[in-house]
Amino acid sequence: MRSRESRFVSVVDGYKKFLFILLILALPSVACRAQYDDDYLSYDDFYQGLAPYGQWIQDPEYGYVWSPAEDASFRPYYTNGHWVMTEFGNTWVSEYPWGWACFHYGRWTYDAYYGWLWIPGNYWGPAWVSWRVGETFYGWAPLGPDYKDGMSLTSYRCPGDWWVFIPPRYIYSDHYYAYWSGPRDNKKNIKNTRIIGNTFEHGGVVYHTGPHAAQVRQVTGNPVQVFKVRNSKNQVTRIHNDEVRMFRPAEIRQMARVNPRETAPAEFSVAPKPLRAPMEVGAGSGSLAPFRVKINEEKKANAVTPGTNINQVAEPQKQTKRTDNPYEWDVSRHVKQDVTPEPKPRQAPAAPSKPSATPRQPARPPARPPQPRESVPQRESTPAPGRSQGGR
Repeated sequence: MRSRESRFVSVVDGYKKFLFILLILALPSVACRAQYDDDYLSYDDFYQGLAPYGQWIQDPEYGYVWSPAEDASFRPYYTNGHWVMTEFGNTWVSEYPWGWACFHYGRWTYDAYYGWLWIPGNYWGPAWVSWRVGETFYGWAPLGPDYKDGMSLTSYRCPGDWWVFIPPRYIYSDHYYAYWSGPRDNKKNIKNTRIIGNTFEHGGVVYHTGPHAAQVRQVTGNPVQVFKVRNSKNQVTRIHNDEVRMFRPAEIRQMARVNPRETAPAEFSVAPKPLRAPMEVGAGSGSLAPFRVKINEEKKANAVTPGTNINQVAEPQKQTKRTDNPYEWDVSRHVKQDVTPEPKPRQAPAAPSKPSATPRQPARPPARPPQPRESVPQRESTPAPGRSQGGR
């Protein structure tokens, strides 16, 4: 009986040791998974990260959408950025501090009342745009909310004046925007071009890459540099040697809508008008959308007078860039412009100063020469008793 009990105890002890060994072996994988999860963000990171640069709006259909605090010249995938070729295909490199989010996740739409609005999305991409090609043009346009992941671009349509068309040789130029004549020829260009259906799949997500490097090389006759995308904890995208370093979490996780306080931005406006279907920019180009005008007026009314708040940080003055493009108002790019500076006007010679009415006094007046003393007649007086006249 005792032998059976001892064998049972030994079996139990062995089983415990086995479980302990399995637990030890599982710890590294748990640690690795926890470390991997650090690369994932939630929508709350969008809400907090973009709040200083625009206004969140609650829409009944799209949820929370974001309006960038930019001027009337803003266009997504056009202003303050440029294209580079990477291992993922054509990748948009934005110079906005919020560009890591709005040009690599989600969709864009345009509403005549709100202007351009960004709708958050879950998956990273080199750029969420549609591409076209013709004999003399490459074209691209933002993907709107009607586009679903994995959808063929041939069955997708967006407003005609969302497209930007430029000659192929300028696709990777920092000054590509100077070669777009505006949307006036878009209808003709759309008719004379075709959709580029090139795709790239990574992690189960399908990206539309635009023209391949070999295709650009064949059309332009120029070599195409292919950059490598590297993850960075800095949210400002930058190019270093042959690398594009950008903040690139693999996925943005949308938290369950259980507690609205956990899923809503800290500050947002309830949409005074529901968002309509994607609209053409049309007559709205060149003028600030009514919603942005309203927001700017409210901020101006609530602004703190400079100098009254010691915690107020002075914003750098925005420089107006000059281009030869008659359509572009102000692209506001922070890159060196190949524009010859205007010559400074010659200043007229200064007029001779009028002599002062009061003569200028020297610092030290010259010593006056000794003047002869005038003889003053002595008044006769009676000498004091006991003293001789003229003596002391």
